[in-house]
Amino acid sequence: MRISLAVLTLLVMTRPASALLCGTILDPITVSATSLNFGVYVPSSAATANTTITVACTLPLDLLNDFHVSLSAGNSLDPAARLLQQGASRLGYNIYTDGSYMTVWGDGTGGSLSQGYSSVLSLGRASFTGFGRLPQGQFVPAGAYGDRITVTVTF
Repeated sequence: MRISLAVLTLLVMTRPASALLCGTILDPITVSATSLNFGVYVPSSAATANTTITVACTLPLDLLNDFHVSLSAGNSLDPAARLLQQGASRLGYNIYTDGSYMTVWGDGTGGSLSQGYSSVLSLGRASFTGFGRLPQGQFVPAGAYGDRITVTVTF
């Protein structure tokens, strides 16, 4: 009887007291994004704006698993040629993975790339910045132009 009790105590004591991976029913993952707002567009100069996409555990001490974040094409069929739209009028723009505006953040189609995340002991939250650019030289009627981008997180 003493041996059994000693083994049970040893097993309890050696169990690691660590965070759990989130993404379960008890600790779901949340995804949020800020609006990409270019403000008033002046055709003689390019406009830029940033968005932040955050993936987080509901319980902040839990660990995120590895994942990829992809962005849809929105009003366009191609993420490399996104369009802001007002009625029949359209403005070309895009969202990039960095401030050099070289790599389109998309879903892997049309030359775009998704953003990857590796969970090397990271607790509960990861944020990504999307760099939006609206090129100069687009002459369209004044008004409020918009697009709806879907953020997809794949584990």
